[in-house]
Amino acid sequence: MNTELVSAASIPASATRIAGKQVVGDGENFDVVTPIDGSVLGSERASSPAQVQAAVRAAAAAQPGWAATPADERARILLTAVASLRVDIERLSTLIMLDNGKTRAEAQQDVYAAAALLESAAEWARRVKGTTLVEGSGLERFTWREPVGVVAIFMPFNAPLMFSAMKAGAAIAVGNTVVVKSPMQNPYAAAVFADHLADAGVPAGVYNVLQGGADVGEAMVDAPELAMVSFTGSSDVGAIVGQRAVAQLKRLILELGGKSANVVFDDAPFDAAVDGSLAAIFRNSGQRCFSGSRLLLQEGIAEKFLASYVEKARSLRVGSPFDDDTQVGALITAADVQRVHAIVEQACAEGATVLCGGELPTEVAGRGAYYPPTVIDCTLVPNATVLQEEVFGPVVAVQRFATEDEAVTLANSTRYALAGGCWSADFGTGLRMARRVDAGMYWINSYAVHGGVEVTIGGRGASGFGQEMGEEGILAYTNVKTVLMDTRGDAVKGM
Repeated sequence: MNTELVSAASIPASATRIAGKQVVGDGENFDVVTPIDGSVLGSERASSPAQVQAAVRAAAAAQPGWAATPADERARILLTAVASLRVDIERLSTLIMLDNGKTRAEAQQDVYAAAALLESAAEWARRVKGTTLVEGSGLERFTWREPVGVVAIFMPFNAPLMFSAMKAGAAIAVGNTVVVKSPMQNPYAAAVFADHLADAGVPAGVYNVLQGGADVGEAMVDAPELAMVSFTGSSDVGAIVGQRAVAQLKRLILELGGKSANVVFDDAPFDAAVDGSLAAIFRNSGQRCFSGSRLLLQEGIAEKFLASYVEKARSLRVGSPFDDDTQVGALITAADVQRVHAIVEQACAEGATVLCGGELPTEVAGRGAYYPPTVIDCTLVPNATVLQEEVFGPVVAVQRFATEDEAVTLANSTRYALAGGCWSADFGTGLRMARRVDAGMYWINSYAVHGGVEVTIGGRGASGFGQEMGEEGILAYTNVKTVLMDTRGDAVKGM
């Protein structure tokens, strides 16, 4: 890897942060490898059990003081961090390109999104209020919103800076403190976010960052001082984390996988639907939980649509994010390339047809973790595995349908219920689909277009539960306390 790029990203010597200090882990070494060309960006050490304990205790010690800090002051501090993130966009986007393999536009969008999410959290710090239940009766009844306490946050690898702002930003805005487990594939973003918070004036212990695998996560969840777990990742790992947290009666948010259906009706706005459906799956190399990884085409438009769609998918440029012509960047690791390719080969063995892509690249930039945009026709194989399991790569599975009812049946035919979308000139069709398809978020005549920081997201079924972003996402990190105050001097006392 170009040493100038590594220097420009200012990769920290260690990505662990405990009680406001940069700390070197006591556990095993692991290399951080860039998916761009397979070179090593740095070496990290996992956190030891003692360091997990130290981080949780630091968060617990800092929480009362941070919760008692006036909301206006918490908001001011967070807004200072927002400004510094925006000023630091070139360095941060370079870091994201290096350790995520995202294109320059995608990396910059992650920084913009992180700043916007933290700004929204800061504003919510001032806006969270209780409710007056009954007024003027002599028995006053009202509620307060209080922080839950110490929150463990499990960060996904696909957008760790953005998720740092979305999850940790929301939690600390309303008075909680957090302990973050960084993704081992790219541990730097959460640490750099911690540094921005510290420079802005967030007290030591409010935001702590640990490194490591399942053992570190288990120790975090098991810590008696911990009140809540917020996890984003795969459904299988989320189920394990969730079971452990629920067994200890800890608050839980799970934002998990998806196998979302992007439905195109015969009357769809053709060019917009083709381009939007390409972005639905191939942006971020398909590594988004809400990707439109199933493409459902009504029979009248299917052949024309597929011809244009496949032609454009073939023309997408795959390669290094530092090439400004690149449209599809890298997967997170070389192992993920092999994993995705195995799923494509399985689909072929089951009888599906690859219309484009589906081959391990031989001449892409360096030895990076690249995979071509792949379109698989599964119309004749309705039970294909690729229609049911999340690929988390640039692979879309195509099916055809005749009627709206059939489209709904196909869209609801997986265990996931995170997102979905449809394209139709008839708004009534779009609204009916939004109502009938089981999903936490639904797009009509667009797909995966960011709705803004006030839009709430969250899934159902194997896609998890709980809300992120917006008012619901903020309130998820609070407890409700009901207060009853008797102001009647002659009130009956006792039995």
